Amino acid sequence: MLRYCILFSAIFSLVIIFAACGESSYASQEIIQQDLPGRIEMFFIYEETCASCDGTADFFALVNERLGDTSYPYVIETINIFQSEGLAQFNELAQDLLGVEANTLALPVLIINGLAFQGMNAIGDNLYEAFLTAGHDLFQRGVVFNPRYQRTGDELFADYHADPNNVTLVYFYRIVCPACQEIAPLIEQLPATVEIDGNQVPVDLITMNTRSGNNRDRVMAMFEAYQVPDQYRRVPIIFTASGFYTGPENIEQMLEHYLAQNDKIGFVFP
Repeated sequence: MLRYCILFSAIFSLVIIFAACGESSYASQEIIQQDLPGRIEMFFIYEETCASCDGTADFFALVNERLGDTSYPYVIETINIFQSEGLAQFNELAQDLLGVEANTLALPVLIINGLAFQGMNAIGDNLYEAFLTAGHDLFQRGVVFNPRYQRTGDELFADYHADPNNVTLVYFYRIVCPACQEIAPLIEQLPATVEIDGNQVPVDLITMNTRSGNNRDRVMAMFEAYQVPDQYRRVPIIFTASGFYTGPENIEQMLEHYLAQNDKIGFVFP
């Protein structure tokens, strides 16, 4: 099998912006915080019976096209399941990195950051964002997603705490979302405190990338708890003690005009 390591020097500014905002750093078993790799690890699993054919050419052409301007170091391991060693490794990776049986996955498969994308169309559609999310998790937050630890139901927010005396904002976003990029400066410049009834009240910001870890389940749980209509179930979205705000315009108004209100205190996770 082949191992490719490609290093880039460009800087992806949006990732730095969200790193400055501070993704929530609550300890959680859903992330591995030790023995972190020094680069993003990706595994491309395919099947090729022809000894003289290159079953990875289309994939690496896609990698060069989609990741050519990124800055994170990464390594790609290619695995042909028609080789006995490759099939054994695929079975092991499916269990260790995804928590599923290998025979439930449709080839070709790309495994990155606890997620599997099946088929070249899905790989092409998701490669760029999945790569940036993996880079943000690893190099900005210092964590790697552990898919074996899945939070469900009441456990989804077990690792998060909201101080009832503070203003808590729970912000969901995606790295490649244009609307999220638009409001990034406002999120970055969020005040540390706001004045409510003559008192300076701390502002706690909890940010969650919906493409990272269990955050997709978390935003869905928030949608249900706040009874968010289907047309507003999108990012960027901020949840407060009193309601939700979606889209750049509504979020900007809330942050600039409505943040310092009593009903923003007392946030409770569902």
